[in-house]
Amino acid sequence: MADVDNRNRNRRSNRAGQPNPKREARAKAAERHVATVSEACAKDIERSLAGVREFDGMPAGFVSAMKAKVQSAVATEEQVAEDVEGAEAAEVEAAPEPVEEPAEEIAEAESAPAEEPAASLPEVTVLDASATQAILDNGRGYAQFCDMAVLAFASFTNPGGGYIQGYLGQEATLCADSYLYNVLDKQRKWYGENRRRNINCELYRNRALVVPAVRFDRNHVHAYADVIVAAAPNVKRARQEYRVSDDALLDALRDELGREKLVLGAWGCDNNGFDAEAVAELFRKELALGDFKVKQVFFAVPSTRWDEDFAKFEHVLANFPERNEESYAQVAARAAAARAAEQAQAATEDDEDEDDWRKYL
Repeated sequence: MADVDNRNRNRRSNRAGQPNPKREARAKAAERHVATVSEACAKDIERSLAGVREFDGMPAGFVSAMKAKVQSAVATEEQVAEDVEGAEAAEVEAAPEPVEEPAEEIAEAESAPAEEPAASLPEVTVLDASATQAILDNGRGYAQFCDMAVLAFASFTNPGGGYIQGYLGQEATLCADSYLYNVLDKQRKWYGENRRRNINCELYRNRALVVPAVRFDRNHVHAYADVIVAAAPNVKRARQEYRVSDDALLDALRDELGREKLVLGAWGCDNNGFDAEAVAELFRKELALGDFKVKQVFFAVPSTRWDEDFAKFEHVLANFPERNEESYAQVAARAAAARAAEQAQAATEDDEDEDDWRKYL
């Protein structure tokens, strides 16, 4: 499938009753693709189906990690308190009069901050490419050595985001370059449960699928990646129909991560209503904590004429892990002013250099 971004093209709706030849052609191509890969990748599909995991609520690993951190902190505080009490008791027994030097040492020990292990920060790259291209360029060619995961900008209620009906989008592109749809189509119960729950005010939070080691193939080049199937909150409808606050929307956007390499992107932007700069900043904050084992993160954000998502992600993550103090709007305004000044200067120079024909009369 062509390496283009189609996030906004689905906005073009036809008049009621009119056929859409391009979408119908894509739907037929999708049906042929699904039938072809069901035979060619039968063993891989069976393996991925057997390994599908459902997440409902905070992932258990995240919860256990947070509990372990709290327990470790409490145990450290208790141990320090016991050591201080033991040292004080030993001093009282050894000598009736207080000795200054041990007291100073104890005070220093109490005031000295506990050394924390340095956070392990990933290498972050912003790519002007599709998620599939990022997988093929950086993934591995054997399922058993798969070390990458990709976040699918999923539909919460429709397998493959309408891929089989000919709709476009990041999830549909992933389906077109793999057998992902063949696996998701078998998860009808999960999608049905999503519809039955009324999708918690369009936030879609705390429910996801993970499809292990999916084979992606394009132009006879292939690589494997886990697929995290998670829908971004629909900020437009949540605000308009349910009056959900902005803080709740941002909290709902914060929830998933796992392999050594991770392919992310402009998740929740454009049709879902989030600004790319805000989404990039949330990703920067989470990754800068160093709480994840991921070593490399690739933000696949194809540049298009419809939006500035690529430029905004590149701007926010330019100084990772540090925050870029300037907003994208400030930088864009300065760049526009510089371009305008250059154009005005060039126009002035052209006027000065222009030969006046009237002097030859």
